[in-house]
Amino acid sequence: MKENENISIKEAMDELLETNIFKKVAKRNDRDFAQKLAMWLVRYILVISSMNESLKINLEVVLLKLHGEKFRKILEVTNKTFNVAHEDSDKYNKYIW
Repeated sequence: MKENENISIKEAMDELLETNIFKKVAKRNDRDFAQKLAMWLVRYILVISSMNESLKINLEVVLLKLHGEKFRKILEVTNKTFNVAHEDSDKYNKYIW
């Protein structure tokens, strides 16, 4: 894909679905789930990047504006979960890395 070429949501989803992490998500869940997740992530990325572009605010501020105080809780839970999961990944091999 050329750098300045526009890409459709469908094309972005298809590219995302071809990544290793999404192939594993589809395998662990199902293809329909992975497709829906890809669609939401692409839309979410477009909203966040548009906010950054138009409002000139950084990612953390955009996420805080979108999610409010829940963003702080999301960070706390995900950081804790993935730190523990990373420490235990050799033992359990359950998370996608």
